[in-house]
Amino acid sequence: MSDESFFREVNEEIRQDRTRQIWARYGRVIIALAVLAVIATGGYVAWREYSISQANQSGDRFIAALDLAATGKPDEALAALGAMVEEGHGVYRDLARMRVAALQDKQGAKADAIAGFDAVAGDSSVPRPIRDMAAIRAAYILVDTGSLDDVSQRVVQLSGDDQPLRHPAREVLGLAAWKAGDAEDAKRYFGQLRDDQSTPSGIAIRARLMLELIEAGSRPIAVDPAAPAPATAAPAAPTATSAPAASAPAAPAAPAAPAAPAETTAPAETIAPAAPIAPSEPVAPEATAPADQAPEAAAPVAVPPAADAAAPPASDAAPVTPAPASPAAPAGTAAPAN
Repeated sequence: MSDESFFREVNEEIRQDRTRQIWARYGRVIIALAVLAVIATGGYVAWREYSISQANQSGDRFIAALDLAATGKPDEALAALGAMVEEGHGVYRDLARMRVAALQDKQGAKADAIAGFDAVAGDSSVPRPIRDMAAIRAAYILVDTGSLDDVSQRVVQLSGDDQPLRHPAREVLGLAAWKAGDAEDAKRYFGQLRDDQSTPSGIAIRARLMLELIEAGSRPIAVDPAAPAPATAAPAAPTATSAPAASAPAAPAAPAAPAAPAETTAPAETIAPAAPIAPSEPVAPEATAPADQAPEAAAPVAVPPAADAAAPPASDAAPVTPAPASPAAPAGTAAPAN
């Protein structure tokens, strides 16, 4: 046997002895670590599947709640979203809180809506994008109900050039400044939106419109947030005095009858006058309906002349002409023989 073969066999024996010593010392630990690795892998896969399943269920419940709100059932939607806030999985709980505040805003509960958005924005366990969006939503409500300071303290830190929500933040700051009478700040914010090529089209259009209003000197209309919304009153029923008058006309007073001509004795040897024309029947004047009568569709009644308007005497209609008297014969003259 050569020396090389001898040294090789010795080295192999040494390595085997070391392996046996290591296994004897750490074998159980190695086995435990392998088992733990297998268990951890199986547990992670099981947890991921469970999370996906719970997220799917929460997503279905969230969509169902949104459908209730869209179909005009806000109370049922609020109840469903409230249950999701307590039992929802993952980010759906935070989305449910946001949606509850949005429904409260739609129903007119501005204070509750602002409190809900502020609660989401101040919760460190909520993802940062959702927290920033909650602050933006609260600021939009405060444009009408709060002050410029209320809006600024929520979104001014989101208006920087490196912020993803800088466009809505600048819009709401510009609106609040314009409402507060600070036209210079309002022009600055709206000018940034106009000049930024990445501004969404809807916000850019509104920004240009607001700049035109500011240049024209327009001022916002002051609205008292504590004043209740004016209720739409039902139209009042028309009263009797305002009803148009179209009732049957009352009988007008009869016109005064013309005085009958005094009967005169026709003179002798006069020509009989022509029969006078009977006076025409007076036309009843158009009656003006009184204002306090209800409208009626009645035809006007012809009013006959009054009874005291006597007809002309019969002698006037056909006077009798007396026969002329024969001339007297002169005295001393005999009557001619027949």
